[in-house]
Amino acid sequence: MKKISLLILLFSFSALIAQETRAKVEKGNTAYADGAFDQAEIDYREALKSAEGQSKSTTQFNLGDALYKQERWKEALEAYGQSLAGVEDPKAKAGVYHNMGNAWMQAEEVEQAIENYKQALINDPSDEETRQNLAKAIQIQKMKMNKPQPSEEDSDKKEEENKDKQQQGDQKKDQDQKKEQQEQENKDQKGDKEDKPSEKPSEDGEGKKQDLDRQNIERLLQALDREEEKTQKKLLRKKMKAKPSNSSKDW
Repeated sequence: MKKISLLILLFSFSALIAQETRAKVEKGNTAYADGAFDQAEIDYREALKSAEGQSKSTTQFNLGDALYKQERWKEALEAYGQSLAGVEDPKAKAGVYHNMGNAWMQAEEVEQAIENYKQALINDPSDEETRQNLAKAIQIQKMKMNKPQPSEEDSDKKEEENKDKQQQGDQKKDQDQKKEQQEQENKDQKGDKEDKPSEKPSEDGEGKKQDLDRQNIERLLQALDREEEKTQKKLLRKKMKAKPSNSSKDW
């Protein structure tokens, strides 16, 4: 009787946990539908703490979708992968593999995407959307394979060209900076000239000018003295001729 009571208690407790888990999952689904993918992620992670069995697998799948919508491809792949452990229905498995293929494509891992699309079609051959995605992935893979790969010589040449462009860019930048600096210096110098008051002649320059003026005046006075002396001599000679001689000649 005690065992029966204990079992009834365990079933009731399990049902309560399942109900709480389901409520958290539904809350996450509502947030996902509203486009609040980050909140949906939080709700799904809370639900996973108590989820078990099929409920846990479904919640992991929903978490993968929320992470996919946030463009966190690697984390989404991890959640999808964990959800596969509890999935037995082939169509449900096909849905998981389909989403994993999409995540691999977004991560630019085309080969992995192709493998997952193939697994999806194995579980659900009638899924036309997966078939189309597989065809696109194979086409992209072929384009990558047929794309000519640059040789080592081309790579070296490209690297040299990039270096030359970088050097030219650096030189142009230096030239522009020097030009701008020179223009600023010229502008500053022009401003200094306009604002700077005119300077008085230095004492040395003024002294030299006074000395020259004094020398010129002295030379002029000397010339006048010479002229005056010549004039006086001329007048004296005239006076001497005009003055009668007092001496008598004794013949």
